[in-house]
Amino acid sequence: MPLASCNIKNNSVNLISTIDSTLQVKVESILQNQLSEFDATVGQVIVMEVQTGEIKASAGTEIKPQESGLIRTASLLAALETKTVHLSDTIDVGNGILTIGKDTLLDHNWYKGGYGKISIQQGFGHSSNIANYKIAKRTFKDAQTFVKVLAKYGYQVKDTNLVYNPSGYGVFTTPLQNLTFYNAIARGTISDKAAGNDIKQVLEYTVTDGLAKPVMSDEVKIAGATGTMQLPNGQYAVEFCGYFPAVNPQYSVIVSINKKDKPASGGLMVGTVFKQIAEFLMMK
Repeated sequence: MPLASCNIKNNSVNLISTIDSTLQVKVESILQNQLSEFDATVGQVIVMEVQTGEIKASAGTEIKPQESGLIRTASLLAALETKTVHLSDTIDVGNGILTIGKDTLLDHNWYKGGYGKISIQQGFGHSSNIANYKIAKRTFKDAQTFVKVLAKYGYQVKDTNLVYNPSGYGVFTTPLQNLTFYNAIARGTISDKAAGNDIKQVLEYTVTDGLAKPVMSDEVKIAGATGTMQLPNGQYAVEFCGYFPAVNPQYSVIVSINKKDKPASGGLMVGTVFKQIAEFLMMK
């Protein structure tokens, strides 16, 4: 089965044929069960070998370019590379509602009163849209500067807006492109060493202490991020992308599901798919 694999450093595309048949059957089964359980419209899972970039399994329906909450990892990495912010810095996300001119940002827990003053690491772990914006605002002088940095990671912004772009709105991408980016983080080839280590730390924190706790496994330590957003067509895109083991990673995986209605939780709905695949591979 020939598949395309992207190289994030030079945007090259190579045809490879490295499907693990046993893994493929298992991944297809896990994904189909989850799609049925949550009445999802479409889903896709891709498993990549970290060091080679080879795709070992690809299941589901190919998801076309769409907005993705997983972009926030690139947003934070871009800020960390400037050395002007650190994971321990405090950021005030208030009551979870922030109005900027004609725009209003909501955190997922706004109806509970928000998170108030938290660290940048906590803001990322809890998927705070307000934290994403405030970090970018503090770090970059304008939207165009921020967009140029995202382009360095291979992401192209369709609608430039510093309020929404850091959380993934206006940035169209595919699961394979996101997986390639996270795989580069796992390999340590996407950034300078200090920023790269920081982003790895926050991806581990997201699983142990953030919204991705349902992904945490007793069998293997996982690092990654959730992504949940409402698409222009009204559907919800729920995603989890990460790698394992967190130290000396062997595999990176992305799980993407589009569903019609709420509830929509990246940690609960797709994180459990990721966890099952990770545990199967570690056992195998």
